[in-house]
Amino acid sequence: MTASTRTNERPFSWGIVGAGAIARQFVEDMGHVPGARVTAFQTRSGKLPAGFRASADATVHASLDPLLADPAVDAIYIATPNSTHAELATAAIAAGKPVLVEKPLATSSADAEQIAEAAAKANVFAMEAMWSRFLPAVLAAREIVRSGELGDIVSVRAELAYRHDETADSRFFDPALGGGASLDLGVYPLSLALFLFGQPTAVSGTWRAAKTGVDMSADYDLRFGNAVARLSCGFDREGDNRFTVAGTRGALVLQAPFLKAQRLTLFRGWAKDLPLVGASAVLSGLPGRILARLSLPGRVTRSFAFPGGGLQFEISAVMEAVRAGRSQSATMPLADSIAVLRIIETVLARPPAAAT
Repeated sequence: MTASTRTNERPFSWGIVGAGAIARQFVEDMGHVPGARVTAFQTRSGKLPAGFRASADATVHASLDPLLADPAVDAIYIATPNSTHAELATAAIAAGKPVLVEKPLATSSADAEQIAEAAAKANVFAMEAMWSRFLPAVLAAREIVRSGELGDIVSVRAELAYRHDETADSRFFDPALGGGASLDLGVYPLSLALFLFGQPTAVSGTWRAAKTGVDMSADYDLRFGNAVARLSCGFDREGDNRFTVAGTRGALVLQAPFLKAQRLTLFRGWAKDLPLVGASAVLSGLPGRILARLSLPGRVTRSFAFPGGGLQFEISAVMEAVRAGRSQSATMPLADSIAVLRIIETVLARPPAAAT
């Protein structure tokens, strides 16, 4: 279902826990989903921050219980720091409320498993808010990969990196809040790789520590049969932020930033090796901008433009699943959320690489 269907359904009411930047985006993108509305919020202060746009009749609670007890709320969206996700998700499930949990689902695979077990036992819908999986460009990429159009997949490359200074008050580097590049950024390429190719047959990688001990950056090396994937994330740089898949007959690139991709480029024939031959030089910076304007045989770019930030597609999918009485999403099953956390734990359990 897309964000423009089911206009004849009764309004679907959301309760939102948290009022930070991602909650703001969620509310804004909800405007692109017919029938979706916010009925209530829960914040520590019992108030919404200045400038937070919400409907005048939305209730704001200072504690969680009234929100979970509200019969008008059809589902809960958790938009709080990583370290709180598991506790809040299990509380929502215990109250019988379908729950969408901002990524990562939890800060450990053990906590994520507890969420999955609780949801299964109560037959209550639960999902990690890995919204990228629901984007039209990503769904198109999956169809292309699975159709065999690219031939046998041989290589996958992805980077998601945004520079953040390590300051004392930064949540990105706070272990107590579930900080670290992998939980904040790495979950995106890892989850997308599993979405496209299934479970990896081998996992390895390296990471570099920030002063607080969380990962400043990490490289994940996965194998999917004969395909080799290098997935990187970091707070130490501005990355190229594309996702590239290369096969024996062609290649595709989810253009930057791939986590909210609106363009997909296919390479065939002589151009099929272009994305992986000196990718940073060929497809980045001024040479990349020049090439992007040229009409090259063998290269086709498809647009999947959408308004807003892109969260409307997962919002719509959750509403459809809840209305249908499902306890999980086939597009974003809890098993994949758990698998991603296990991959992160496998690599971060190793000693960090020496600083250079």
